[in-house]
Amino acid sequence: MGKDSIADDPHAYGSGQTILSRHPASVLAALVALGSMFAILRDSLANGSFGSDFGVFHLGGSRIRSQGYSAAYDNDSFSNELAAEYFPYLAESDNVAHFVSTPTFGWLAQTLSWLPFGPSLTLWIAASVVALAASIRLLGLPWVSLLIVAISPAMWTNLQLGQTGTFVLLLFVVLHRNTIADQPMRAGAVAGSLILKPTLAFGYGLLWLVEARKYWRAIATAMFVGVVLSVPTFVGGIGPWQSFIEAMRERAALEGQWAQQSLSIPEFLKLLSPFAASTGTTITWLLGLLVSAAFVAVGVRHYREDLEALSVIAVVATVLASPHLLIYDTFILLIPAAVAHRRGLLTGDRAGVLAAIHVVSIAFGPAIYLLQADRLGRGISLEMPALLACTWLIHHWNRRSELESEPAVVSETVLAGS
Repeated sequence: MGKDSIADDPHAYGSGQTILSRHPASVLAALVALGSMFAILRDSLANGSFGSDFGVFHLGGSRIRSQGYSAAYDNDSFSNELAAEYFPYLAESDNVAHFVSTPTFGWLAQTLSWLPFGPSLTLWIAASVVALAASIRLLGLPWVSLLIVAISPAMWTNLQLGQTGTFVLLLFVVLHRNTIADQPMRAGAVAGSLILKPTLAFGYGLLWLVEARKYWRAIATAMFVGVVLSVPTFVGGIGPWQSFIEAMRERAALEGQWAQQSLSIPEFLKLLSPFAASTGTTITWLLGLLVSAAFVAVGVRHYREDLEALSVIAVVATVLASPHLLIYDTFILLIPAAVAHRRGLLTGDRAGVLAAIHVVSIAFGPAIYLLQADRLGRGISLEMPALLACTWLIHHWNRRSELESEPAVVSETVLAGS
């Protein structure tokens, strides 16, 4: 590490310098993240909504186990039971809570209901922390990263809701490692497990389709594993999937009415959409896929022989394309961060700049959007443009690093030839 590393320069803050003057962006990101984290966790504990998404998983698994899939996807009765048995605040709230996971996820969610909600949630959170620590270890990041991630927006929304973010991260880390190791069948097997949350397969799916001749084995393996994991849901026929599709149709009609914090293109476009809710939702999903496919195609043209960069492109495309990817799933952006760190692209306060752009856009983006919506009826959200800005900066720093290294490579070649 160079002189920009605090650990390598014990006198970095001499001559009147402080951590604030040397790393203002990092300090800003940390302060905003901490303030937002405490505010959200305090409110969720006060109103009884802590672990609300896990409650949906728990009740969904319980209903599937005792009454069958149709009971889990009966939106009205599901919402009523969730309010009565889990979260009383929902009875007087405008929030809508439905079980919208795939039958494959529902089949696994049955195990969550073996224990009462409280103990099950405690074990879930503990397992989430283990999954996060394992991911950081596999990415080769220093352990201090665990403390940094602990105050990230992804962490506090994942904790508050009891979501799947860290487990998704662990799957993506294994997928990333197999991609850069040029193991397409192993990568395909991991991607096939994303049938649990199929929209999260969009990024790698787009990459593999663009480079189909290179990744046909990954595509075939992913399809095979996805089918195998879904077999239990077809034991009694296609009823579970029919119920899921019908529930999703109802959900699509509601999705367009919500202003959600998201880094995805569909959510960004939805907030600008002049269409009716269900029609607009479908159109924004398709446009998100098309724009993300173009993003992948451009990325492949720049980095075709760089497997690590291609994997990063797939991760970013996942975030851009997914129609229902919220803040808790942005844990997967640790993968681009880890690659940038390994390549020495985050010198000085570059990491702080990226963190500040990301955290500030998430913390203040909703308020800025609502100001626009109150006056104009629609608005531009900051989260997705902030992700594109961070992606461009990493690409720019990487290209600059490559250009700076070229003279050294040329010199060594000339010397070897002489």
